[in-house]
Amino acid sequence: MVVFLWCWIGLFTVVLLPLGIAMLRGWAPKRARVRWSPARIRVQGVSALVLYVGALVPPVAELAGMPAEAADILRSATSPHLLFLSLGLQGGAALTDWFGRRAQPWTPAPMAQPRECG
Repeated sequence: MVVFLWCWIGLFTVVLLPLGIAMLRGWAPKRARVRWSPARIRVQGVSALVLYVGALVPPVAELAGMPAEAADILRSATSPHLLFLSLGLQGGAALTDWFGRRAQPWTPAPMAQPRECG
């Protein structure tokens, strides 16, 4: 069981930590940079880091040797909340981008020139 916990920590550290830091600094794959605003990329980075912390709480609580009741309380109080916070950040950033693309600055229609009859 301990090997699984260390593999879990290693996998999330190798994948989510560099991705979150890179996106927080503004880096994203070319396809994402074309489709997303720079603010959304940074919010996605924050979301990845929140998800990273939420994913590390259960194995760290288990490896720390906490009593079972205390570890259960810690896991149930933090992990779901951090997961939903991460999803909320991603959804909010996506909605903000979507509404930002839909909002076009209003420009008045050009004045029509009167026609001359005859």
